[in-house]
Amino acid sequence: MIGRILGNRYEILEKIGEGGMAKVYKAKCHLLNRIVAIKILRPEFAADEDFVKKFRRESQAAASLSHPNIVSIYDVGQEGDIYYIVMEYVKGRTLKKLISENGGQLEVNRAVEIARQVCKALDHAHKNRIIHRDIKPQNILVTDDDVVKVTDFGIARAANGSTITYTGDVVGTVYYFSPEQAKGGIVDARTDIYSLGIVLYEMLTGKVPFEGDSPISIALKHIQENIIPPSKLNPKVPKELDKIVLKATQKDVNLRYQTAADFLKDLNTFLQNPKDLSFIEEENTKTKVIPSKDVEGLIKKAAQNKEKVKRRKDLLKKIGVVLLILLLLASLSYGTMYVLNLYFKVSDVVVPNVVGLSLSQASKILSDRNLKMEISDEKYTDKPENTILSQDPPQGNIVKSGSTVYVVISKGRQVVIVPNVIGKDYSEAKSILENAGVKANIIEQYNDQYQKGYVFDQNPRQGVQVEYNTVIDLYVSKGPQPAVMPNVVNMPLEEAKTALENAGLTLGKVIYKETSDMPENTVLEQSVPANTEVQKGSPIDLIVSKLSQNSLQQKTENFTIKLPDKPGTMKVAVYVIQNGQKNLVYSGEHTYNDSPIIVPVTAYKGKATIEVDIDGQIYSTAEAKF
Repeated sequence: MIGRILGNRYEILEKIGEGGMAKVYKAKCHLLNRIVAIKILRPEFAADEDFVKKFRRESQAAASLSHPNIVSIYDVGQEGDIYYIVMEYVKGRTLKKLISENGGQLEVNRAVEIARQVCKALDHAHKNRIIHRDIKPQNILVTDDDVVKVTDFGIARAANGSTITYTGDVVGTVYYFSPEQAKGGIVDARTDIYSLGIVLYEMLTGKVPFEGDSPISIALKHIQENIIPPSKLNPKVPKELDKIVLKATQKDVNLRYQTAADFLKDLNTFLQNPKDLSFIEEENTKTKVIPSKDVEGLIKKAAQNKEKVKRRKDLLKKIGVVLLILLLLASLSYGTMYVLNLYFKVSDVVVPNVVGLSLSQASKILSDRNLKMEISDEKYTDKPENTILSQDPPQGNIVKSGSTVYVVISKGRQVVIVPNVIGKDYSEAKSILENAGVKANIIEQYNDQYQKGYVFDQNPRQGVQVEYNTVIDLYVSKGPQPAVMPNVVNMPLEEAKTALENAGLTLGKVIYKETSDMPENTVLEQSVPANTEVQKGSPIDLIVSKLSQNSLQQKTENFTIKLPDKPGTMKVAVYVIQNGQKNLVYSGEHTYNDSPIIVPVTAYKGKATIEVDIDGQIYSTAEAKF
């Protein structure tokens, strides 16, 4: 792959890492002239169509994240059977390597600070409905300034749904599995919190809490065994931090921190004043251990299913008997029926308020009151996905038990896929983006490859999933970079020609003009004023001096030279500098007693410079007119 160019812009420079699903390369983006990292999917995963679909979808979703503690995704692309992600290049090392370089345990406050920054990244991702699912030290980058960058957002989620059998990295991942992941259950944001708790444990102790001979044995420990408090392995860990780690790694998701913001809050409190931390530990909040053998669980589940079948049969028999009784009672007196009606009367229920709750919370509350729930509509809103927006009947209405409450739920923020508008006229590109549900921000820059008014780049790039009405930056060409006209007046013609060429311009017409007060072949005027922007390659006309016949006539003038007051003999030399030439016109030896001396100097008509040297050093210069 080294030396290959992907997408006509990304040149692969060197391999900088690899994992179970992809290899990572350092590359140069020639379009924007910057260094990036490119993650290329391994061939065995690229061959799985289902995996690739999930990989692309989740990578595009992750590209919408923008946070200082999250590695930015710039582009998602495909070239033949190569699937790749272009990411921010982070100069640093993985947290795994940092722990290893440190000999295992990190200093307590440093470990907490790293966990704080990961919390901030997770909080941002979770608010955007993205779950990482693979938080581990290998996916956490730390710069030399201890800035934390979480990477691989979305990739773990794609992998989680794939039918491909994991190899290599699965053991590294299972050390940080949540119990619900180990059981193949439903995962949510609290899964990331558990994994971060394990990462914090490793930073504090230098080791993971559960190890084993195989991924299965490690996963079972996550389900069954209690975590030894970090302070037992590292006495420097305060008891308050023990409680934070143990709360984050509760096996019951309801007993963990419910959000990354809650986790972050306790970490901040620990750093500021640990005594302000408070943990309520009741009997029902203690860690519960699940039976150790999967086989026993399966047997128990089978027995429960068998019992359910038996109960259903018994219920059907009872229903049959009741129906028979009702048929017999149909002929009874009105008074008897009135008594029975009172006995079998359906009770009334006050409708509770479920607006603002999640779908699962609302369903439980209504179910507890013997009410049903049905979704009547879904709308795009700023509320999190599956939040109840409205209900019918509203809160406080009295209805019969078993009635249905109709709810409208949020579909979350509307998202769209960014279309490709590179190479199009900016007005057409703007129209395409607006029709797709996003807005355009025009940024004009010079570009030698695209003619004026055409889009040469966009951010985000094609295929990235963004929120409705997101602003897309369009880089529109202003045409080639113009040249800036230099000032060549008073330069000799040859120097002026070189200056024009260095500026990307060419020498045009040369018009000679007779003059008596400028050296020959000196630029008098230029056709374009200095510092003016002109198109590269433009010809520039110059007016250049030419000495007239009269100016070529020579004239002699006497010059009086006062000698310096110093002892001994001094060698005096007089030069005339004119038209770019320096000529010796007098040389002789004198003493201070000879001062002043009168030297006749002959030169062409016009301006000249008279230079007097004493003992080889310039003594004086003077401008003269002949």
